[in-house]
Amino acid sequence: MSPSAVRSLWVLCAALVQAASPNPDCFINTKIAQTFNLVHLLKANTTVLLNTYLSHQGSPFSDPGFSSSKVQYKGVPTASIPFLKWRTLSDTERLDKNYEAYTILSEFLQLVWDDQFHISDGKDELLEMLRVTRLRIQGLLSNLTSIMTALGVPPTPVADLLTPEVIEATTFEKKIRGYVVCDSYRQWVERTVRDFSLLMEKFPT
Repeated sequence: MSPSAVRSLWVLCAALVQAASPNPDCFINTKIAQTFNLVHLLKANTTVLLNTYLSHQGSPFSDPGFSSSKVQYKGVPTASIPFLKWRTLSDTERLDKNYEAYTILSEFLQLVWDDQFHISDGKDELLEMLRVTRLRIQGLLSNLTSIMTALGVPPTPVADLLTPEVIEATTFEKKIRGYVVCDSYRQWVERTVRDFSLLMEKFPT
């Protein structure tokens, strides 16, 4: 084979290797766009989940206009954050906060499912919504892990907060806990939409 033919063969091989190699930037941009769409899907169902939960708890939860947005429950992550503090977080810090929050919320949603299985009447619809919500959160966590790993900063491991002391509660406390979990989940999804809106500007498809 002539030298020129060898050089041509090397150029062709190099081009094929480059074409076959994934573009990291393209992967991140696509994954962020996919996650943005997933979060919008989650957002469309958060209010429905909260209202369905309240409708199965009896008075005062099911009373018209019930609201207890300032109530908190130990261990349930709070989405509220001052604007300037949120705005100055780095991309990876925002992603890590999301990963931590949804990891904890996923555990709490399983606990709410267990609680409602025993205390809620006509619970099949609610239990199914809680189950589907957890599955979608697992998909979100998988996407967050992929994005952060591609950015070179894997998620920080999250400690298991559901100790026996946290799990033990009266029936009324379980209903309060479920309300706080569903409402905090709604607030976190709204925050995640804002987070990914910023990311979409920096990583356009």
